[in-house]
Amino acid sequence: MPKHTKKRSTIKRKHRRMRKHAEANKAKAQDNKQLVKKYEPYNINKRAFGED
Repeated sequence: MPKHTKKRSTIKRKHRRMRKHAEANKAKAQDNKQLVKKYEPYNINKRAFGED
């Protein structure tokens, strides 16, 4: 007996959702990188451990 599999349309919908979230996360990651660069001089961890 073949195992029940999801319909192709369901999988397509899932992939579409995942792609949408991936694009949103990519944009957020870019924003975070910009913020990190902007506030780098104030980074306590770098000063505490002397990483230059």
